[in-house]
Amino acid sequence: ILSAISKDGLTFTKEQGVRISPGTGFEAHVCDPTIVDLPDGKMRMYYKGANTMKPGPGSIHKIYSAISSDGLNFQKEGLRIDSEASGDNGWASVPDAITLPDGRVRIYYVTNSEMPHGIASAISSDGLHFIKELGIRVPKLVDPALVKLGNKYILFAASIEEMSPRVPKGIYYLESSDGLEFGEPTAVFQTSNVYDPSVLKIDESTVRVFYGRVEPLQKPAVESHTGKIIE
Repeated sequence: ILSAISKDGLTFTKEQGVRISPGTGFEAHVCDPTIVDLPDGKMRMYYKGANTMKPGPGSIHKIYSAISSDGLNFQKEGLRIDSEASGDNGWASVPDAITLPDGRVRIYYVTNSEMPHGIASAISSDGLHFIKELGIRVPKLVDPALVKLGNKYILFAASIEEMSPRVPKGIYYLESSDGLEFGEPTAVFQTSNVYDPSVLKIDESTVRVFYGRVEPLQKPAVESHTGKIIE
């Protein structure tokens, strides 16, 4: 996991060094970071660890954490969500964490507890020990990214599954009053080969969404889309 820095949220400069290095076992591959600020000024990163990046049977994804006082040097803390024991059938992937008003931490993540993949959540009072919450937050969509605007939780997600014709491929957002029950998805845009949205709050009605895009025979790229979603 690497990092880049920007003054305007549009032009980024890659920073030197590695934030999280791969390890062994289910940390052979590490990616998909999300960060929460801690009361003592430190920050905690949650990230995906996987034994292989190949899709299908045999690929197991789990969620880990690391802590830092400067956002550059992270100390690994270990396993947070064990997908083989949490009811996620070996697939707890692409986490996105948010601190709730009461100080608890909720992680939204891609689950394999039902087919096709959907978005589940787990909650923690200390940011380290998580309990999976009942039900699916969002069916059929993947790669959650959440922001709170006013009294609403806005969850961005991607549709990438061929087996979900009722949700054409693209980037979507859904609204919730409690962060658990979400409404129907609204398209930000619909197109193939986009994934992994990440959202940056500009003000109480405007967000910028970053997302990955792959074109045939080209390297993956990161783009952004800015717009108002609450008038």
